[in-house]
Amino acid sequence: MFCFFSIFVNDVKKKVIYDRDIFFLILIGLFFSIKFNDLENYYLGVSGYLMPLLVLYILEDYFKKSLIGFGDIKLMMGIGGLFRYNGVENIFKFYMILYILSGIISLFLLFSKKFKKYDYIPFAPFIIVTYLFFDYLKVFFL
Repeated sequence: MFCFFSIFVNDVKKKVIYDRDIFFLILIGLFFSIKFNDLENYYLGVSGYLMPLLVLYILEDYFKKSLIGFGDIKLMMGIGGLFRYNGVENIFKFYMILYILSGIISLFLLFSKKFKKYDYIPFAPFIIVTYLFFDYLKVFFL
């Protein structure tokens, strides 16, 4: 939980996600996958949860605009390792909640004049909140 707090605060205040926090998340996921003898699903979880954001990162060249940072992609690797693979439908559900939540909160921040149209809005807090929401309420989603 401390690394989530650190990622959240650093992305909001400093606009950076440190590799030490990501490395810690990846190690936690790897530790639990080794403990439960589930390395295959760990690898598939890292890869599966990573792909949609990686595609978005690649599209930045096409749009000539920064859409997402590479720290967010590395964060998604750590979260995918924590979730491990348990079906592509759960990846879709996770991303659906992530994009709906981030869209609603971003629109609220824009309309409340806290941010301007082209200001930097950190994406890592949305990823973390969605992970916590999805992880603690996984009874409803599985």
